[in-house]
Amino acid sequence: MISRILLGSLALPLLAVSLAASCSGNGGSSSASSNATASGGTGGSGGTGADPGTGGFVSVGGSGGGGPDVCDPPDVLVVLDRTLTMHKTPEGGTPSDGPDYKSSKWSQAITAVEQLVAPPLDKGIRFGVELWPKDPGGGACITLAERVLNTKQATNPACQEGEVLITPGLDQGMAIQALLDPATTTLCTSTPTGNALLTAEQHLQGIAVPGREQYVVLVTDGADWDQSCPEPNPLPIAQALMKKGIKTYIVGFSATGDIQPGGVGAEFLNNMACAGGTAKGFPASCTDDGNGNYTSTDPTGAPLYLKAGNAAELALALKSIGGKLCCNCGDTCDPPEILIALDRTLTMHKTPNGETPTDGPDYKSSKWHQALTAIEKMVAPPRDAHARYGLELWPRDPGGNTCITLAERVTDTKQATNPFCENGEIVVPPALGSGPAIQQYLDPATTRLCISTPTGQALFTATDHLLKSVTPGRDQYVVLVTDGADWDQSCPDPNPLPIVQQLSASGIRTFVVGFSAEGAIQPGGVGAAFLNDMACAGQTAKGFPAGCQEGPGGFVAKDPNGDVLYLQASDSAGLDKALAGVADDLCCDCVK
Repeated sequence: MISRILLGSLALPLLAVSLAASCSGNGGSSSASSNATASGGTGGSGGTGADPGTGGFVSVGGSGGGGPDVCDPPDVLVVLDRTLTMHKTPEGGTPSDGPDYKSSKWSQAITAVEQLVAPPLDKGIRFGVELWPKDPGGGACITLAERVLNTKQATNPACQEGEVLITPGLDQGMAIQALLDPATTTLCTSTPTGNALLTAEQHLQGIAVPGREQYVVLVTDGADWDQSCPEPNPLPIAQALMKKGIKTYIVGFSATGDIQPGGVGAEFLNNMACAGGTAKGFPASCTDDGNGNYTSTDPTGAPLYLKAGNAAELALALKSIGGKLCCNCGDTCDPPEILIALDRTLTMHKTPNGETPTDGPDYKSSKWHQALTAIEKMVAPPRDAHARYGLELWPRDPGGNTCITLAERVTDTKQATNPFCENGEIVVPPALGSGPAIQQYLDPATTRLCISTPTGQALFTATDHLLKSVTPGRDQYVVLVTDGADWDQSCPDPNPLPIVQQLSASGIRTFVVGFSAEGAIQPGGVGAAFLNDMACAGQTAKGFPAGCQEGPGGFVAKDPNGDVLYLQASDSAGLDKALAGVADDLCCDCVK
């Protein structure tokens, strides 16, 4: 599924963690990061999702009541795997795009790290870099090109420690960027993952300051440490780090779970994520041996580490960590991209009660008229100065009068003849100040309705566009506005649910707005149960994750037929409220 999601947009996410709301400092529904204050309190930088954002930087955090909260930027040591398998592509192939070999994991990993540490985020996090194993010099380690072309063999001693080349400190982004170069930063033989973590532990303890948090970010393709350097075992070291207050984020960079035949893959990385105290859903997804040593309850289950299968996913995985840990980022932010994906299918001509409107010529009682009006209110200035709103209509109108007007649909004077199951179309890309453009585009009398319900294709379109516009530190959302009807009958492939699950894994959350007075939109159609699953998959369900459960593909509702978890709107006032709630929740630099 992920290959289809990324089709047409490579090389720009699969992030197995939820991303920050980009206006973190302005309230929201969740608690702030543990680093919000020097004393470890929650402060005032809660986000709208699970994590705080990464936008602006101030000397004091906390825009909520109760006075300012000051935090001490944490030490974050990026521990980057420079072993020989990093020359391959994430899919395990040998790159053929020389001389730069940008398709290699090495080039993509360095680029993602450089994006993570770039100013201004390095003012809110003390970044440092360790490469492992150590390059002893003398040409013992080799360049990416030498490895790809097999013109030279690495001869460095096996199983050495790592080397901290830049100690964690403020304003280190440019120094790290200058240090790392895919063409010249060398690759070395053997995979001493355990020794790399010991090096990180020794260095961090040597610079520890009371009250300042410390983290390791282990970026690895996970391969073959157990074969080349089985001692020391990385797992107990990560567990020991956790007990000393140093949490370890595990970023697994490969398109597959097992990196190479016989290598170490998803099971090892799941255990490591639990050991480091950063697994998804921690500690619920992990088991304590009674001594504070955590491992995965089900190592073969869904990824608990940050899984990245391509360059964009790796960048977003690292971005999510930055969003969690950034200190004093609370009072300004980078307005998020919010793509409204509006259902323009033929059932939208009806009233929310499922009846045919009789209030012509405007048909203000129709779902179509009410949906367009509610979106125009949502994006109107000044809101569009605090979020980058965009608009997708689906399915796309190919022109030639193949789609029809609301009046033609209500009066049944013309039939839609557009092709079935096409993609959506981005009619206004997400941008600041886009409210008037969206309002100008939407007109209930002339903006057309089209046949078939390609909900899955609509989400592919949204994904393709958002991946191409990824900006480090800026969050992205989809707001799916739909009456939920009959996609499973008219356009069952692709199934929307796994696409939304993958979007969430990629850090793009989906708000699901179901616009109908009844859960089941039409006999045999798809209604409340589908929308409940979609809201959980999008990680925006009411009370998330309480009403949801995680499976191999992502979240679904525990009881799809139970309480409503999506944003249900049964009339125009309900739709206005639902969309305004999303807008206010994600609003950047707004007083709440």
